[in-house]
Amino acid sequence: MSLAAEGWINKGKKQVREGEVKEALTAYDKAQKIDPPTWKISAESWNTLCRDGSLHKEAAAVMDACEKAVALAPENGGFRDSRGIARALTGDNNGAIEDFQAFIEWADSERDEEEIKQRQGWIDALKAEKNPFTEEEIDKLLR
Repeated sequence: MSLAAEGWINKGKKQVREGEVKEALTAYDKAQKIDPPTWKISAESWNTLCRDGSLHKEAAAVMDACEKAVALAPENGGFRDSRGIARALTGDNNGAIEDFQAFIEWADSERDEEEIKQRQGWIDALKAEKNPFTEEEIDKLLR
C-alpha cells in the first residue's frame, strides 16, 4: 500500500468516527485515486466507513462502502452486521434481516451471546415493521 493512500484512509477513518462522513468519503476517494490498479482498500477499512457512517445518519451515502466490505469478505458476519444496520436505516428491512441472520449464524454463541440476542431483537422489530435503531440504540452502538 502506498503511504499516501494509507494516510488518506487513516484520515477518513478518523473523520467518520467523529461524524464527518462526507469528509471521510472524500478521503477514501482520494486514496483510491492514488494508484488504483495495484492497491485496494481493505474490507476492514470499508467496514469502518460503512458502520460509523451509518450510525452518523449517512447510511445511504456509505452504502457502497458496505457493499464493498461484504464483497471483499462475504464470510465475515461482522461486515454483514454493519451492512444490515445501513440497510435497516435506508428502509431495506428484508436485506437487513438477512444480514443480521447471517451475523447470528456466524457469531460464537457463547462469546457473543448478548450481541446475538440484540440482533434477534432487531430482526423481530424489523419483521414487525418497527425501526429498532432509536436515538438511544444508535448512541449505544457509537460507544
